[in-house]
Amino acid sequence: MNSTRFVLSVCAAYKNVMEQLDANTAFLNSGLVELVYAEDTFGVMNAKGTLCKWEKTVYGSKKATSAQDKIIYRVFLQSGF
Repeated sequence: MNSTRFVLSVCAAYKNVMEQLDANTAFLNSGLVELVYAEDTFGVMNAKGTLCKWEKTVYGSKKATSAQDKIIYRVFLQSGF
């Protein structure tokens, strides 16, 4: 997060316009609102027919983008935007 703030502050200091910023870990910290269960992935050694309960979003899942958008929206509202 500090490196992201640094990049944004340098852009602001030089009055540059940032069009896009990619954060590799953006989806890893979003919690889920509803329950999500999934089949075991390859390499997980659980009993046959069991499911995994997701506590947080997983990159590439359909719920990840929605959960991240809600967090960003809440932060913007708290910041006065």
